[in-house]
Amino acid sequence: MKLLTTIAAVLISISAFSQDYVEYDKGTFTQNGEELSLEQINDLTLLHQAGRGNFRRGNRFDFMHKNPYIRSRNNTLNLLGGAATGIYGVTGVYGGVLLMLVSYDYEPKVFGRGALVLGAGTGLCVVSYKAFSRIASSPEGCLRKRDKQFNKVADKINQAIAAEGPTAQSSNQ
Repeated sequence: MKLLTTIAAVLISISAFSQDYVEYDKGTFTQNGEELSLEQINDLTLLHQAGRGNFRRGNRFDFMHKNPYIRSRNNTLNLLGGAATGIYGVTGVYGGVLLMLVSYDYEPKVFGRGALVLGAGTGLCVVSYKAFSRIASSPEGCLRKRDKQFNKVADKINQAIAAEGPTAQSSNQ
C-alpha cells in the first residue's frame, strides 16, 4: 500500500511540474522561462476565457503610470463620481432607515418604500467605494494596482490550464 501511495505521489508531482504555467513578476509574464508579450497574454486570456477584465484594468493602470495627464483626469473623475454617489448613498441609507423606523407600526407601504430607498442608498455606497478604489495618486500606486491585476490574470490563466489538463494544454502549443 505504501508503494502504491508513493507511486501516485510521484506521478502527481511529475504531472504538476510538466504543465506550462504562466508567471508574473514586476511587469513581465513568463512561461517556461520564456518572456511573453502583452499580446500573447491577451491571446491566452481569449483562448482560456479567463482574466479579461483584470487584463484590461492592468493595462489601464500601466497606461496611467506612463501618462500623468491620464492619471490626473482619472483621479479627478473618480473623486467627483465617488463623492457624488457617496453623498446620495449615505443620504439614501439614512432616509431609508428613518422611513422604516417611523412607519414600522403604522404603514406597511411606507416601510416597503423605506426598504427600497435603503437598498438604493446601499447600492450607491458600493458604487462610491468602487470609484474611490480606482484612484491612484502616484505612479507607484499605479504600478501596485497594475501588478495586483496582472497577478490575478496569471492565476486565472493557470487555473484554466490546470482545469483543461495536460493533454489539452500540450495540444494548444
